[in-house]
Amino acid sequence: MQIDETAFPIEPVWEGAFAPPKGVYAPPGERLPTVSIGRPVWWDGEEIMGEKWTKPAGGNCYGLARFAFSLRPEGRKVVRRAELMVGLETEDGSGVPIVFDLLPKVMTEEKTGTFKATVGLDFKFLSLAQAETTIDFTQKVPVIFADGIGESIARWAFVSGRAHPLVGSQLVYAILEMPAGTSAARASLLLSAEVVTTLGPIRGILPKEASDRLSWVLK
Repeated sequence: MQIDETAFPIEPVWEGAFAPPKGVYAPPGERLPTVSIGRPVWWDGEEIMGEKWTKPAGGNCYGLARFAFSLRPEGRKVVRRAELMVGLETEDGSGVPIVFDLLPKVMTEEKTGTFKATVGLDFKFLSLAQAETTIDFTQKVPVIFADGIGESIARWAFVSGRAHPLVGSQLVYAILEMPAGTSAARASLLLSAEVVTTLGPIRGILPKEASDRLSWVLK
């Protein structure tokens, strides 16, 4: 299977400005960056595994999820760092999905072109010539670190650099492993950022009305 990002445009589900945490105030007249959250995209395991894949014993299910967000600082505002967290649970509460793999795990440079990856017989992303899944994209990215493999929470940290300011759209992927008999996974998203203001750095978080809307069943 080939995944061309141009065929899966980001569908915004919420847009607004970051808010400072309770008890913290932004400088008068300064607005924290605008953030847009995209609806997750989900591919079932049988769609992405390729013809050579054999379903493992035990009945666990696998799938690939894409999460997207966009940052738009105003004026000369600088976002030093952003953190995206995705919490996982099953739709019916019958078990706990876990993160099997994350993409990217680490990224430190601009990536433009084609990323070839597959979930092979060992169910890992592999950079192989015979990769079954190809993702075409063009993206200027900051430094990215990810963790959460083997857990029910995935986290990506984005750090701005001189050559790659933390602005615009960011896309990340997770392979999820779900217990046998699970109908679907539910993902809940949290996003925060460290923003430089005239009074120093401030942590921006999503307002409550946004957080209440950022939970989806992945189907």
